[in-house]
Amino acid sequence: MTAEMRYKEIASLARKATVDVQSWERSRAVELESAIEAARADVDAATEREQRAMTQARRWWRMAMDNVARLSWLDAGDEPEPAETARASHLDRHIEDVRTGYQDLTRAVQSLGWRAR
Repeated sequence: MTAEMRYKEIASLARKATVDVQSWERSRAVELESAIEAARADVDAATEREQRAMTQARRWWRMAMDNVARLSWLDAGDEPEPAETARASHLDRHIEDVRTGYQDLTRAVQSLGWRAR
């Protein structure tokens, strides 16, 4: 094999490697764009769930305040802030805890005698 043939072989391999890398980069870019779009959709869905949960919790808080508004001896304080450490995977359990707490409060207020009110 002559030096010229070896040079042409090396140049051909370099060109093929360049084409292969460019092809891989294009396919990887498409994969990454798809992954980014899926992640954005997940973030949007999580934000939507968070907003619904906060709205629901605030509604229960207002209803609870209505239940205890006539109790002069009870100071309910300010509306609670969302817990930053709450796990999204436990959202249903957190919502159930708030609902159960509201129902327990409602039953407790209803069971008070007229003197306690």
